Amino acid sequence: MGSLTRALRRPFEGVVALALFGLATALLVQGGTASLDRLAIDAQLRAARVSPPPLAGGQPDAVVIAIDPQSLRALPDWPWSRDVHARLVEHLADAGASSIAFDIDFSTPRDAAGDAAFARAMRAAGNVVLASFKQVQTLPGGAELEIANRPAPILAEASAAIGSVHMIVDEDGVVRRGRRSVDIRGVDVPTLAEAALGVANREAANASAEGATIAADRPPVPVEQNPIPTDQTPISTDQTPIRVDYRRVAPEVRTLSVADVLDGRFDSRDVAGRVVFIGATAVEFQDLWPTPVGPARAGVWIQAILLRTLAAEREGQPTLREASTPVAVGLLFALTVFAFALRNQSHARRSAVLGSLAVAVAAGTTTSAVFTGGLLSPVVPLGMLGAQYVVGLERVRSRFGKSLAEREQSLTALQRVGEATSAQHDQGGIGTALALLGDVVDASGVALWRAGESGLDGRRIEWRRRGDGAIGEEVWVDRALQQRRRESVESELASSGRRGIAHYAPLFAGGRPVGVLVVERDREEALDDTALRTIATVGTQVTLSAENLRLIDGLRATFDSSIEAIACAIEARDGYTESHCRRLALFSTLVADRFGLSDEEIEEIRLGALLHDVGKIGIRDEVLLKPDRFTPEERAIMESHTVVGDGIVGGIHGLGPLTRACVRHHHERWDGGGYPDGLVGDAIPMGARIVSVVDVWDALSTARPYKPAFEQDRVLDILAKGRGVQFDPQVVDTFLQVLDEEGEEMLAVVAKVGAVGS
Repeated sequence: MGSLTRALRRPFEGVVALALFGLATALLVQGGTASLDRLAIDAQLRAARVSPPPLAGGQPDAVVIAIDPQSLRALPDWPWSRDVHARLVEHLADAGASSIAFDIDFSTPRDAAGDAAFARAMRAAGNVVLASFKQVQTLPGGAELEIANRPAPILAEASAAIGSVHMIVDEDGVVRRGRRSVDIRGVDVPTLAEAALGVANREAANASAEGATIAADRPPVPVEQNPIPTDQTPISTDQTPIRVDYRRVAPEVRTLSVADVLDGRFDSRDVAGRVVFIGATAVEFQDLWPTPVGPARAGVWIQAILLRTLAAEREGQPTLREASTPVAVGLLFALTVFAFALRNQSHARRSAVLGSLAVAVAAGTTTSAVFTGGLLSPVVPLGMLGAQYVVGLERVRSRFGKSLAEREQSLTALQRVGEATSAQHDQGGIGTALALLGDVVDASGVALWRAGESGLDGRRIEWRRRGDGAIGEEVWVDRALQQRRRESVESELASSGRRGIAHYAPLFAGGRPVGVLVVERDREEALDDTALRTIATVGTQVTLSAENLRLIDGLRATFDSSIEAIACAIEARDGYTESHCRRLALFSTLVADRFGLSDEEIEEIRLGALLHDVGKIGIRDEVLLKPDRFTPEERAIMESHTVVGDGIVGGIHGLGPLTRACVRHHHERWDGGGYPDGLVGDAIPMGARIVSVVDVWDALSTARPYKPAFEQDRVLDILAKGRGVQFDPQVVDTFLQVLDEEGEEMLAVVAKVGAVGS
């Protein structure tokens, strides 16, 4: 039964695994966890500050000249006269700055003398980069107007290059990305950091400002906001977003105050050979932006980190980059395969491995971000592993609940083993009880080692589901018996070259040793409380049988009672068939006797009638107890009970071939249209032909969930019409004769036996 359930469950587990993989892939591709991904990658970048990458040795570093509160106090009249910026350029040029980039809006002309002084200073330095940016205004009616803010013409012409200060702000307000260039009014303008780095590397031609005029079809804007034509050739650069490599915040960007530079209170070595960014850091300017690695920072500081990012690129060093979709999907697929491979592991082991995988994913993605710059959010992979754990937990809960219910039901049936043990005389009863016990606790083998007054006497009754060799080891059997008390002993099977555990339950009756009940399982999980209770119940029954019936006749009676117990187990699962097996056994015996069969054959047919539906133990309750008509799939499952039953009784000692034939072939038809083998006519064993007729008569004569009991006239008419089609004609005639002569008396006997048994 357990094997059948597992076989049916495997395709479903595969579908669930694929469904989880598909859902995770859809979330990944469609960005369904974008906000969580941003937070996860930000955390990785904060961890990266522990081991920042080295600066690009062949490229200049950045220094920030801050318009800070100290500078505003020293020069309170903001905006300052342009001659202040001219003096600032002169000081920085004299200190050896490789380029000087202003993150300041110079689009509006100021006093002519100051603007002229600023222009002269820029021409003299030859390495000054001015800022440009764009604004988009919504006009009445919904139209959008782009306004380009560029330096005043006199200043733009004097600069070495113009760069855009435009950065990309994500939905949560955090600046994580910039651009190498920005489209301003149809012209590609490099970012301020790109232009400054180009000037610093004497690439002014590639980092110069755009030279195109406003397209003719653009709406006119004020003259001072139009792009300024120059003699420089417009550049064509990449506008693809670039991740600002915030790993490179260390070492901290050197920051000087404008006031200190103007007064000469700085070390020229902090400026020489570096790209100088001049911009506001004071709160009053409202140019502070949240970053992934800490509190809000000034835009000029972010430009400095972007310059470090671009410099690292030029030197071929790895910078931040997001993993490609195929790589991310490949990771999800690998995790799915790994989790699916764990489906047969214990819940504890599966949980431990899934937890280790989750830690490995989190650590691996963080390590990748820290040391290689590869960014891969662990949110979706960890979510999928969490879903795999939840699915596994639910499967364990469902499996445990279902298994517990089935075992409790089987335990009730097993408690009847040993009832009415006074008819047969062989060891088949104990063998049947062991077989049923093995099926209930999913054992690979069960054995009863017999004992006398002086200890083990060498007699042993065994049942094995799989494997070979003796069940139990004599040293452990003897150890359990020598305890002289009812405590069980467990041992591993490793010493005998097998894996699993063996449970040894000593059996005593009134202080006298009866034997040891051995239950072997080929897996290492300990037996649960239900299994232990079942073993104890069967042990008690076996003890009583062995004690009260020591001779062959006692063993035979135990065998009979075990068969009765299996019949009770069938009736316990299929409640509408109460006393059904007993009626079949009684009438089948009478019919077999009318055909002149031998006593041995009649006994085998009687046992076959009792066990004919034993295979229903392996049928799921939702099919077995369904009150409506079966679907084709459910009918196929139901019809498999003949083969399952054949497998159960096939390994039970003491059952003859006619008994097994009754179990397997009681649904064959005389015309060959039956199952499971489609036998025709006399090819159907005699016992199966008899059980088939009696089984149909009893089914029609009793109420079922899907029909009421038929009147006897109608039942007999159906049997008569089935002569030569469904049934052996001679069996039908003989059964009808028996029913006419002895039916009422025999039914009364069955009813009395059933009442006593209940």
